[in-house]
Amino acid sequence: MERNKELDDILELLAGQRLGLAIEYLESFFCKYPELGFADVFDGIKNDYRLMADYWAGGYRDPQLDGIYRRLTRYMYSLTSNVMLRHIIAHVPFFSSAHRAVAASRRDWTVAAIQRDLEEFVSEVAMLQFEPEHIKREKKARIYAGHQSLMSELFNRIWLSEQWTEEQSHAYEELMLSPTVDVNDRALMVSAVMLSAMNVFDVNKLGLLINVYRRSMDDKVSQRALVGWVFSLGKGKERLFPEERQMVEELLKSEKVCEELTELQIQLLYCVSAESDNNTIQKEIIPDLLKNNNFHITRNGIEERDEDPMQDIFHPEESESNMEKVEQSFRRMVDMQKAGSDIYFGGFSQMKRFPFFDNISNWFVPFYKEHPAVAPVCDSGNNGKLVQKIIGSGPFCDSDKYSFVLAFTQVIDRIPQSMREMIGNGEVAGVARIMDIDNRSAAYIRRIYLQDIYRFFRLYPSRTHFYNPFDYRKGEKWHADYIFFAHSIFKGTALSKKNSEIVTFLMKRRMYGEAAEVLDCYADKDKDYQYYMLCGNVLLHKKNVILHDSLSGYTASECFRKAMECRPDDKRALMGYARACFYEGNYVEACDAYGELMEKEPDKKSYLVGYGVCLTNLERYDEALKVLYRLDYEYPEDYTVRRVLARALVGDGKYEQAKNIYLKLSGGDNDDAEDIVNFGFCEWFAGNNREAARLFACYLKTIYPNSTTDYYRERAEAEIIRSELGFIENHGVGMVDIQLMLDLISVEILR
Repeated sequence: MERNKELDDILELLAGQRLGLAIEYLESFFCKYPELGFADVFDGIKNDYRLMADYWAGGYRDPQLDGIYRRLTRYMYSLTSNVMLRHIIAHVPFFSSAHRAVAASRRDWTVAAIQRDLEEFVSEVAMLQFEPEHIKREKKARIYAGHQSLMSELFNRIWLSEQWTEEQSHAYEELMLSPTVDVNDRALMVSAVMLSAMNVFDVNKLGLLINVYRRSMDDKVSQRALVGWVFSLGKGKERLFPEERQMVEELLKSEKVCEELTELQIQLLYCVSAESDNNTIQKEIIPDLLKNNNFHITRNGIEERDEDPMQDIFHPEESESNMEKVEQSFRRMVDMQKAGSDIYFGGFSQMKRFPFFDNISNWFVPFYKEHPAVAPVCDSGNNGKLVQKIIGSGPFCDSDKYSFVLAFTQVIDRIPQSMREMIGNGEVAGVARIMDIDNRSAAYIRRIYLQDIYRFFRLYPSRTHFYNPFDYRKGEKWHADYIFFAHSIFKGTALSKKNSEIVTFLMKRRMYGEAAEVLDCYADKDKDYQYYMLCGNVLLHKKNVILHDSLSGYTASECFRKAMECRPDDKRALMGYARACFYEGNYVEACDAYGELMEKEPDKKSYLVGYGVCLTNLERYDEALKVLYRLDYEYPEDYTVRRVLARALVGDGKYEQAKNIYLKLSGGDNDDAEDIVNFGFCEWFAGNNREAARLFACYLKTIYPNSTTDYYRERAEAEIIRSELGFIENHGVGMVDIQLMLDLISVEILR
C-alpha cells in the first residue's frame, strides 16, 4: 500500500504519545500539501496544545492535565489518519477513481436513509410473490439491479470513509445487526468496514467489528466480523487506545472465542499454503486422475475417449485397477480439503478476469443467484439447474461460485453428455457426502470467507494498494502478518493457553519462523515446560529463523536445560538437551546426556547411535567402535549405523574396513553426498591421493552442479578442508599435502 512515510512516522509518534513533536512534523507536512485541507482542525489542536503547554510551563498543574493531553493526542491521531487517507486518494489513481464515484452519487448517505433503502429492498422482494409471472421476472431484475448498484456504492463509501466517531460507529453497528436488513447486505458492509480499518487503523471501526461479532445471531455476519476485527487490530496502539485491549480481553473471557480464534489462526495458515497445495494437485493428483479415467483434455475442452471393446477381454482387471487409482487420487484431494487446504485456488485463480471482478465489492459479496451478473444463467432452465447443482455440491467459496457461473456459458457445449447426465442425476452431489462437510457450521463459513479474502489479496489487479494480511514484512525482524497470535495485544491473555497448540502446528508444517513469532509473544508467567521444549526445538532450526528478543538470549541447550528444571526426570527434555548440545558442538555434554538416556533405556537404538556419534566426534574411537559394532550386528541393514561406523573406522586408522563399507553404501538408493566426501578422506589417509581427489571432485559436482572451477576450489577449501581441518591434521596430513590436494581436486574437476 502506498503510504506516506512522513505520516506513518507521525502516527508512530502519536502511538508513543509524543504529541508536541507530532504537531511540529504535521505542520511541516501541511506546508508541502496544503490542498489536503484540515487547516482549521489542525490549528485548533495546535492552539489547545500550546495553551496547555504554556499553562504547565508557568508552574500550574491542572488536575485534568493527563486527560487533556491524551484527548488531544487522540484528536491528533484521528486528524493524521484522515490526512493519510486523503493523501492516498490524491496520489493513487485507483483510490481517486473510487472516491470520485462516491462523491458523484446524489444519494442520502445518512445511516437512517441507508437503513430505509435496505429495508425497502427486502419489502419489494417479499412483494414479488404476489405479481403475475410475466411481470415478476422483469420487476425482479430491476429491483436486484438497483439494489446491487446501491450496495456497490455503499461498499465504496464505507471502505473510503475517514475516522468514525463513536456515534457513527454505533449507528452502523445497529444497522449491521438489524434483522430487517438482508443478511447478505449486512455481511457485505462488515467486509467494507474491515477493508477500511485494515488500511488505516480506526478504533471505533474496530469496536464495531468486535461488537458485531459478539452480538450478531447470524454466523455469516459474525464470522466476517471475527475475521475483520482480527485483521483490523492496531499495531503498537494500545497505549493511545487502551480500550482496544480492554475490548479484546473482555472477549477472551469466553472459551468459545478462544477456540474460534485458534481455529481461525490454523485456517489462515492453510490459506497461505494455497499455492503449494495447488502445485501438489497440479503435478501429482490431476495427472493421475486424467491418466486413469475415460476423459482427456484437448484445446476444444474435455472429450470422452472411445472405449476399446477388446480391453475387457484381454485385460479384465485393468478397468477395475484404473477405477481404484482414480478413487485413490480423488480421496487424496478430499483428504487435503478436509484438513483445511484450499484445493480450488489454483483452478479458479484463472477465472478472475471477468469484468465482474473489476468491481471491488463483488470480491466480497456473498453468492446469491439473483445477482444481476449471474441471474441470466441461474434462471436459464436446465442449464440453470445444472449450475446450481454443481455449486451446491462442492465447498466453493463465494468468489469461485461467481467465477464458475460466469465461465459456465463458455464451456457448457464442450462438456461431454455423459458428464452432464452424471451431474443431472445427482452423482456429483455424492462428492459432498464423501467430504462430509457441515456447510452451516461457523468454522466452514469462516473458512470459505477467508478463501474469498485470500483470492482478493492475491488476484485483484489493484491489490497492492491495500494492506495485505497474507504478506510478511521485511525489516530488522521477520514478521508474518497472518500470525495474529503473535500480536502483542494477546500477550498474557486467556488466549495464551492456546499458544503451544499453534506453535506445535507450525512446527509440524516446518514453519519455524512463524513459530518463533508466537514464542516471542509469551508472557513470563506462561514460560513453562512446554514453552521451553518448543523454544528448544525451534532453536534447533535456527538457521531458518531470525530470532526475536525473547529467543535471542537463549541457545537450544539452555532451553532444554530449563525444561529439565521444570521436569527433572523427563526423557524428552533430556533427549532434546542431548541433541542440542550435539548440534552446538558440545560433544562432551551431549555424550554425557546420551549416557544418562542409555541408563534409562540401555537398548534404545537412537540413544546408542547418538552416543556412538558423540564418541566418534570426541575421537574416542575404541569406545565408539564397541557401541557401533554392536549396532551393526543388531541392525545390519541400517545405513545410518554403517555411516557412523565407517567414519569411526577411518578415525581409528582402519581404512580397509571403512572402504568396504563405503563401497557398499555407494551407488544404491541410500547414496548420500556425505558418504562421497568421507570416502574421500578414507582414501586420502590411506595414501590413495588421486582417488581421494576424484571423490572430492565428485562430491562438489553433486552438491554444486554447473559451477565454475574457481567456485569449486573455494568450496573445496571451505567445506572439505577448513570444516574438517582438525580431523585431517590428526591423520598426519600437513599443509603441503593440503595444498597439493586442492590442486589435484581442480584437475579432477576439469576431467
